[in-house]
Amino acid sequence: MAGSGSFRWPTEPPSIGAVCWPYYLKARDKPLKEYFFDTIAMCPELHDRLKDATLVDDAVHATGNFSYSSTHATGERYLMVGDAFTFIDPMFSSGVFLAMQSAFDGAKVVATALDRPAELPAACRAMEKRMRAGPRDYSWFIYRVTNPTIRDMFMHPKNMFKVKQGLMSLLAADTNHGPAYRLSLFMFKVVYYFVSVLNWRRTYAGWKRHRYNIRDMGQLRDETILKSQ
Repeated sequence: MAGSGSFRWPTEPPSIGAVCWPYYLKARDKPLKEYFFDTIAMCPELHDRLKDATLVDDAVHATGNFSYSSTHATGERYLMVGDAFTFIDPMFSSGVFLAMQSAFDGAKVVATALDRPAELPAACRAMEKRMRAGPRDYSWFIYRVTNPTIRDMFMHPKNMFKVKQGLMSLLAADTNHGPAYRLSLFMFKVVYYFVSVLNWRRTYAGWKRHRYNIRDMGQLRDETILKSQ
């Protein structure tokens, strides 16, 4: 299991989910609901908190990877922000902050369209660029987060070249700090690749394991949320 978590609105029951490798879901040998509870049991803290919980509709839903990205965020009389534009693997809830930031950016474009229509094309181009910057940087991290090198960097007590500030800004989707942020994130990548090269055998083994874990396993049995054709 790659991870589990819960999401809740104040007036709604909590939504509990588990993010798993495809091969783990393909290995299911029992009904989906039982397999889900077995999976939750792998996280003792979460299992203890849910020991008296019941399913709202007595059903568990499953789906494969549904990450996506649109070709453009702006057009004639419309904008796409948040999940309407792109969705990437959930981790650290950074997508929520990316969506909120895109809403602020979109509001500025709307204000430009209403108050200074002559500047709208330039505003749309700037928004297109900003809408791609955050997901691009975040995707780089997502694709490598299971690599042992990232684990070592998380555990390392030093903060060379202010790489921690760059990473924390990235995870908080606070990616608009200009050159200071870009430099610290660049140095984070430099350190990552340097450590990866120093431990090339481990890096290669991690790459092979990652490729194995993310291989296409086809449609899941009893998948209840299907990709649109």
